[in-house]
Amino acid sequence: MENKAIATIPFQGFYNSLYSYAIEGEIESSLDWYTEDYELTEAQRETLANGYLEKNTSEFYRNVSRDYAEAFIYEIERDTGLSLDARFESMESPREYNFQTDRLFIELPKASAVAFVNYILENHKDEFRNLIAQRFTSRDGFWSNYKNTLEAWGDPSEWDYNQLGTCFEIFEYLEHEIYDSYNIYESISNGLADTLSDAADKMLDKCLEKKEIREANERAQLKLAFA
Repeated sequence: MENKAIATIPFQGFYNSLYSYAIEGEIESSLDWYTEDYELTEAQRETLANGYLEKNTSEFYRNVSRDYAEAFIYEIERDTGLSLDARFESMESPREYNFQTDRLFIELPKASAVAFVNYILENHKDEFRNLIAQRFTSRDGFWSNYKNTLEAWGDPSEWDYNQLGTCFEIFEYLEHEIYDSYNIYESISNGLADTLSDAADKMLDKCLEKKEIREANERAQLKLAFA
């Protein structure tokens, strides 16, 4: 890790956020589709509703986080013209969501991290100073473990993941349109089926069999009608 750096990236997390609502919306859409196409009863719909996010949940959230990070990196590179050579490193979730949310970390070469810091200092230095002061000034209910001035941070090659992460936060601080450029809805849509409980999976299999039998009978009756 001597030549590697770790940084946080802006992320709303999966609790009471844009992405938790996207997951809920995708589940609701899926329920409506299966209810109509499979002719589910109310009890079957409830079984299906209760079946989502019952298994493979860690893998699901990790995959969505990875896709988010990859899209975020792509947009940052496109916006800055830099090649960061970064990749998704991990997701960290708090025990409770009272004061924190999920955090995403990326890994990148230290040289790329320093080049990105230099880009921020060349293009958004004043705003970056303000963001450091905003994020790291102690106040009632918050004690900062970091100095709250850019000068006190010293050599960027020695910055940790929170300091480097502040550089990535600058785009949100500036309300930059980069945040409108990516989404993870496709990742959510593709991954939810793998989180279904075994009971919900079996129920859908049985409903599919009945659907196929029903459609076969309808085709047979149609043939007889035109015979």
